[in-house]
Amino acid sequence: MRQVVEIRQVGEADVLDLVERPDCPPPAAGEVLVDMRAVGMNRADVAFRSGHYLVQPNPPCGLGVEGSGVVRAVGDGVSRFQVGQRICILPAFQQGSPYATYVTAGLFPAAGLIEAPDELDDIQAAALWVSTLTAWGALIELAGLGTGDFVLISAASSSVGLAAIEIARAVGAISIATTRNPSKQAELLAAGASHVVVCDHSNVTGKVRDILGTAGLKVAFDPIAGRFSEALVPCMAEEGIIFIYGGLSDEPTQFDRRPMISKGISLRGYVLRQVVARPDRLERGRTFVLDHLRTGTLAPRVDRIFPLADVVEAHRYMESNAQFGKIVLTI
Repeated sequence: MRQVVEIRQVGEADVLDLVERPDCPPPAAGEVLVDMRAVGMNRADVAFRSGHYLVQPNPPCGLGVEGSGVVRAVGDGVSRFQVGQRICILPAFQQGSPYATYVTAGLFPAAGLIEAPDELDDIQAAALWVSTLTAWGALIELAGLGTGDFVLISAASSSVGLAAIEIARAVGAISIATTRNPSKQAELLAAGASHVVVCDHSNVTGKVRDILGTAGLKVAFDPIAGRFSEALVPCMAEEGIIFIYGGLSDEPTQFDRRPMISKGISLRGYVLRQVVARPDRLERGRTFVLDHLRTGTLAPRVDRIFPLADVVEAHRYMESNAQFGKIVLTI
């Protein structure tokens, strides 16, 4: 038998159940059977559970797209990974698919696995890849962020936001981190942000333009959307890019086309699968992350650890917005 967290219906955190299910069958061709060690939680998990994600749950179903573990068995055609190897799971699959990481053991597509760095323990490894690759893919691979460029990082105390701050600093960019919580301002500066703005959609434009002066944002990296994203348009540089990679706001996102056209501003939807599904991109991201991990310019930041049995409490904590970094479930 194995333990599995299931969504019994769409709703609040208490719809999550930890249940016993039969152990996994042998892996099919292209699959790997993994004994899980830790699970990295993501906002997408909460959004999926509550019915606010890109796809809807079909209860009862599992959830989770990230974690670390040890290979127990490999299917036909899998040569990169060996029994006993420490690995991490990447979101090469959608929430609600047959694959899910909130489990004590699970089957996963080999294309969605990556080696766990020797320098990190299981908890740190579970907190590394999704955050850093998400930020790297937008800022470096797609936008080409570099020395002297301004980048706005909203909801900056998330694990992805903190990774974006570190990546911006590593390439010499100037980061403007935003938060609604004044108590997180000092922590964000200590984490490496060049500037921190405490704001919401009503005052972000003015505060950011005060920092920019006559310059503009090359990139806005935003998981909020709604009126917050709209308020960033006047801050963008010529041919700047606004990446929307989440939907923390339930408000419609509506833009005035005139400044978008006149300045050549791009609005781009973004998810990590745009990196994971491209082996060339994934390898470039892997190299970047490992190089900077070894020099100390990148490091996973774990905020709080919960046992899998306390998954309801962990989801409630994530929804409190009190965290500064990654929330991890341990097996």
